[in-house]
Amino acid sequence: MLQVAVCEDKEVDRKILQKIINAIMKERRIDFELDSYESGKELVLNYSNHPYDLIFMDIMMDGADGIETGKEIRELDSNVEIVYCTASQDFAIAAYEIHAMGYLLKPYEPERIAAMIDYYIRKYPQEEHNFIEVKSRRKSIILPYDDILYMESDNKVVYIYTRTRGEIKVYSKLASLEEKINQKQFLRCHQSYLVNLQYVVGLVDADFIMADKNMVPIRKSGRKLIIKQYEDYLKER
Repeated sequence: MLQVAVCEDKEVDRKILQKIINAIMKERRIDFELDSYESGKELVLNYSNHPYDLIFMDIMMDGADGIETGKEIRELDSNVEIVYCTASQDFAIAAYEIHAMGYLLKPYEPERIAAMIDYYIRKYPQEEHNFIEVKSRRKSIILPYDDILYMESDNKVVYIYTRTRGEIKVYSKLASLEEKINQKQFLRCHQSYLVNLQYVVGLVDADFIMADKNMVPIRKSGRKLIIKQYEDYLKER
């Protein structure tokens, strides 16, 4: 489980940051715990009994500022990743000296925080992945398995249809993505399609009916086996 802390003395900013982090973690299906602190002193006093993996910390705080707090944290834990948050770029060099993982400017932008969390996930992959990382439009995207409805291959392009992000275009082979996922809930039902069985809502003739009301074809060769795999999946659930 990922242990995350927010250290921010302004209540409004603290609550905004907590809300954004909670939403991103849940969207990515990351098992986590999130604690919040109103001061660097409070964080340091509690740290020995509750070490963290990732800390989002304001720099401009009353009392011990984020840089001073970061130095104290580093004496207790050399591995924790620190992301500094501030309204000014003037502390970038000081943050670098603490070996901060990142630097976020206020007001908080969910996209930048999401990118920081995704970077952490790539840097410290979990033992059991519940997501796949793909590149679309030269950007890396973390897609939780539960967000993927199905994939459709068209020559050298794969279209990934998702619940929350719409259609994502990826230059890849479907077989490569299938190999990366390697989960029972995904079934190669056709040369050009990979479906997430949890979003199959029914069968009509030789097609799967998906949760988005689209139809995904089942290949003729091995059709009975594919349908049986779907039925077995339903029984297991």
